[in-house]
Amino acid sequence: MMCWKKAGRIGVLLFMLSGCQSVEPLQQTHEAEAESLSAVQMKELPFQHVHLLVQYGQKNELYEATYRQARGKEEAIIRDHMNGARYEGEEALREMKMKLNDMSIPSAKINEAYVNELLTAFNLDDDYQRIQIDLKLEDGTKRTFQRKK
Repeated sequence: MMCWKKAGRIGVLLFMLSGCQSVEPLQQTHEAEAESLSAVQMKELPFQHVHLLVQYGQKNELYEATYRQARGKEEAIIRDHMNGARYEGEEALREMKMKLNDMSIPSAKINEAYVNELLTAFNLDDDYQRIQIDLKLEDGTKRTFQRKK
């Protein structure tokens, strides 16, 4: 009879331990996601202002993304008219930072390679009708690019 009690206790103990082990990786995953998210939010971009406007086909087929940083405050907005999506506030800021985080800084002027890098970062096609890019770097230098196909 003592054996059954011990076996029952060991079974309950094993069950509890296995349950704890399965929850811990999930907690670690959520903590890692929160840390990476906060790292993205905290890292400053090398831009004071970024405005991207891409038109495909009709005038209402637009993708527009804007990022501003002034006096320590950041704001962003993304409007994807083709897919009916609009991001504002923290969500837009997070998206913009993730997309612009690894972007290079154009040295003298924006060229085709930089335009392609930007389109790739935003997952946009290069078969646009019109594109406009306005950048203001940390030092106040402005870069613009416009093209109609």
